[in-house]
Amino acid sequence: MKMLRRSLALILLLQLCRADAQAPAAPPAAVMTAATGPQSAAFFYGAKPPLSDLQAFEIAVVDPEFVADPARSKRAAADGAHELFAHVSLGEVAQGRSDYQQLPPSGIRSENAGLKKSIIDQTAPGWREFFLSQVIAPLWAKGWRGFFIDQLDAYQRFANTDAERAAQVQAMAATLLELKKRYPEARLILDRGTALLPLVAPQIYAVASESVYRSYDAGSRRYATLSDAERANALARLAEIRERYHVPVIALDYVDPDQPGARQLARDTAQKIKAAGFTPWVADGALRSLGVGSVEVIPRTVLVLLDVAKGEDLHTSEAQRFLGIQLNYLGLRYEFVDLNKDTLPTGAMAGRYAGVVTWFRGGVYHQQLLPWLKKRMNEGVPIAIFSKLGFQLTPAAAAQFDLTTVNGGRPDMLTIVASDRNLIGFEVAPRPDRNEVDLLRLAKASDRSLLRLADGRGNTYDAAAITSWGGFALAPFVVTSLPVVDEPDWVLQPMKFLQAALRLPPMPVPDVTTEGGRRILMSHMDGDGFPSRAEMPGTPFGVEVLQREIWDKYRLPITISVVEGELSPNGMYPELSAQTQALAKKMFTLPYVEPASHSFSHPFSWSDVMHDTGTVDLPHDGEASPSLKIPDYTFNLQREIKGSMDYINSTLLSGGKKAELFFWTGNCVPMPSAIAQTYLDGYLNMNGGDTMITESRNSWTEIAAHGVRKEGWYQVFAPNQDENVYTNNWTGPFYGFERVIETFKLTDEPIRFKPVDIYYHFYAGTKPASIVALNKIHRWAVAQPYTHLFASQYIRKVLDFENTSYARAIDSDALIIRTGKNLRTLRLPPGGAAPSLSASSGLAGVAPGPSGQYLIMSGGEARMVMQPQEKAVIALYEASGAVSDFKRSEAAGSKWLNFTLAANGNATFSVSGASRCSATADGKSLSRAAGNKNSVASSKYAASGDSGAITQFDIKTGPDDIATILHKVAVQCGA
Repeated sequence: MKMLRRSLALILLLQLCRADAQAPAAPPAAVMTAATGPQSAAFFYGAKPPLSDLQAFEIAVVDPEFVADPARSKRAAADGAHELFAHVSLGEVAQGRSDYQQLPPSGIRSENAGLKKSIIDQTAPGWREFFLSQVIAPLWAKGWRGFFIDQLDAYQRFANTDAERAAQVQAMAATLLELKKRYPEARLILDRGTALLPLVAPQIYAVASESVYRSYDAGSRRYATLSDAERANALARLAEIRERYHVPVIALDYVDPDQPGARQLARDTAQKIKAAGFTPWVADGALRSLGVGSVEVIPRTVLVLLDVAKGEDLHTSEAQRFLGIQLNYLGLRYEFVDLNKDTLPTGAMAGRYAGVVTWFRGGVYHQQLLPWLKKRMNEGVPIAIFSKLGFQLTPAAAAQFDLTTVNGGRPDMLTIVASDRNLIGFEVAPRPDRNEVDLLRLAKASDRSLLRLADGRGNTYDAAAITSWGGFALAPFVVTSLPVVDEPDWVLQPMKFLQAALRLPPMPVPDVTTEGGRRILMSHMDGDGFPSRAEMPGTPFGVEVLQREIWDKYRLPITISVVEGELSPNGMYPELSAQTQALAKKMFTLPYVEPASHSFSHPFSWSDVMHDTGTVDLPHDGEASPSLKIPDYTFNLQREIKGSMDYINSTLLSGGKKAELFFWTGNCVPMPSAIAQTYLDGYLNMNGGDTMITESRNSWTEIAAHGVRKEGWYQVFAPNQDENVYTNNWTGPFYGFERVIETFKLTDEPIRFKPVDIYYHFYAGTKPASIVALNKIHRWAVAQPYTHLFASQYIRKVLDFENTSYARAIDSDALIIRTGKNLRTLRLPPGGAAPSLSASSGLAGVAPGPSGQYLIMSGGEARMVMQPQEKAVIALYEASGAVSDFKRSEAAGSKWLNFTLAANGNATFSVSGASRCSATADGKSLSRAAGNKNSVASSKYAASGDSGAITQFDIKTGPDDIATILHKVAVQCGA
């Protein structure tokens, strides 16, 4: 958007008024209807727009060059209405466009030399068609349905008479009307364009205008405050647009992000604009920062700085392995910046990032790091430093962090003189190492030391602390390995440290482990070993044993993949193909089976087969080849992913089923381009992560994150590991997989980090001991109060977690959390404030959990009023599926709940806050469940008395009704 000089503000208003006078009169009032515009709007023109945070706004205007798939971000009203608008210019054309030479020669009237743009004569023959076919049409084809039409006053640089101006206005209006004729669904926002409104107002979604309280001059890069007279004129002009043309108005103002108190000034300005009746957006002059609108984003993204060693992968970095799940549990998404190959981001970080976390290797200094961190400190962005500083510790550098260096050289001995027991010594006691300690201590008395050491010369050192700017915990007091034992443990309590250093407020966070207040149970299989035969009488195929002994017995939703190279006639076993393909076809007809691909050739090392070997990609499980040795086949990424999916869909599936999931193979460390390919082909992806905490290896270092983002593409990890790991790479003992129950328990209490995933291969059906273990695991799982899901449903929850936005309304204390279509659970921290169910929207109920309560959402958006519930209300206590269409009411002396429950197979739900309840599902009466045996009310983390205070109902389905069913539920209780 062109930024006006303050001195031109009044002149522009007069010019627009004159243009109005030359334009045709407004249409009759009868055709003018009161339009409903966006309740919130954001503008972000920078590269790498924060699409997740921008979803907090009803619309967000972005540069379409930086968004590949705008439709992916669109959300329906039930999930928090959101749409991206493309920023396009009608008045100017960038000279760097590839089709610039195709512009009609007579169309270029002058140049904006500073911005390398040409100003267009709107009356030039051919210009209208160029704009519609070369600018709008390609964007429409890519999925854009909203357009912000910029530079509508550029013609005033060359149009000097009223007649010339009127001709330009008429031509632009004709272009916009033709745009709406070709694309009736398009929504248009005009950049000012007051002179156009008499001609096009009924076709316009909104008008955006700038500089009501504060302005920005792009030429001089100066910010200014408008005078009272200028402000009054601007407000009057906006009011005229709203009242005369019935077009909603978005008002943009500008605040220098580097000035002290910039964020509060932006809030105050947005509140004033909102109070005047307009939709505000207040940001930096270049619109490259996350500003303040009708709502202000509460940032939940953490920038993680690290230096990945050559030949290694983000997947195995300490920051990813150890911090990922901690950040996830705290409700944070994170983005990596690898200083060995990436540049540090520029621009304002405040408002966009919840904090900066660093985890560097020893002996490596990054020259650009220190001034960059100092700027973040000045912005008020918290910083948490782990392990190594990443910059050389000079006295000047230490002073910037309110530290002081300790002179005298390396200490000869070290002892611990003080430590915070809540944060230090979490899994293993600290062990001072004179060769690794950093020679520094706190300089400010108000900062809090977590671990203080002393040497024999009277010097003290602070190895960990919470400071005014964040905090630090330095090696070897973060994660350490005991002598001889090569398994890391936490010295630091990472979660509490992150909460303190990043100053995270106690608030509801999105949670992917739980649905409807009940922990998620899923199961998935990698396709390895499909042709394997069982060591049983008759030597049946393992798949036949699994169906008879496990799948048909428990009838749980399960997602099963196959390796095409093991089944197809062009694979490794053509002589078995007729038999194995027939078995696969039969397997995929089972109602509880969701199909997936496990590739064509099962790469064991993805970087090896993609010709980028490294230390992280050693041959998997002793395999000498990077993939299965399939005759006459050379690795091809498209063949592995889309090719194998096409094979499954065309050869193995029937009855309307479709494979859309890709499970990573081998070491499950795909290259970024491989992850990207799954998205570009339209598939979900999962596997990897290596969660394997057990009673004999009870450390949080053994719990992986939800996934990992590589170059913008997200790999979803499996919640836990498979039987191959628990049986020592399938060498025995073959009953060893039963120890996964230990993993399930340790990732539930005291903190629920993970859902339950029964994850195994086809060869698990070949050993009697393995079948015994699988039965034990399934019996344990179905006895728990769990919600049964397919893998695809879990994956979509993780992706929604990554795209969840937090915001707070600027004119109230309402907390607005938008999770998306698939994620319907928020977790309240222990002791945190709970929302009022009656005063909030989008919440169906509250369920107890092992580490806080779980809020059951009824859609993709919850607007929460964080105040005590004045009186008990009828609510859901639990539900074994996703809740939507929720309504709470009271009528005729009764309390009612009406909702839709989407569940896989048999379903159950419980009601709290009422008694004498009856219920129907799909018009049929439901019987009350006796004794709450399969309810969270019977769990040990439920409150005393919960079991007797809730009413549970079961919904029974047919044996083949395993796929998701939508139940219309009505509950009536006594008042």
